[in-house]
Amino acid sequence: MALEVSLPKHWEDWINLILGVWLCVSPWVLQFASTDVTATRNAFLIGLLLVVANAVMLSAFRIWEEWFTVAIGVWIVISPWVLGVAAMTAAANFVIVGIIVLALSLYEVWDVHRHSAHPA
Repeated sequence: MALEVSLPKHWEDWINLILGVWLCVSPWVLQFASTDVTATRNAFLIGLLLVVANAVMLSAFRIWEEWFTVAIGVWIVISPWVLGVAAMTAAANFVIVGIIVLALSLYEVWDVHRHSAHPA
């Protein structure tokens, strides 16, 4: 008998929630909080928004909510240029986290559509 391991449903939302927490604390962990106020505010507010959005999705999932997270991911990626973030550490953090959020959210949208097109 083989041991079967399966990921929890909507595991992507859990990871995005953790990434939201990371964004909230990253200005202090990566030490750009005192040098780049704009990046700090962006990280904290967008991180908080990501946490709240994914907490809502974990309690009552709707596909439009996932598209909202896709939009958050896009903002995280482009925000260093839009806001003129000076700290390279902050900019790299936004781009990396944003790409992960975007990839996980798009994967979840694809996965939901795949399962709804081929119900088991």
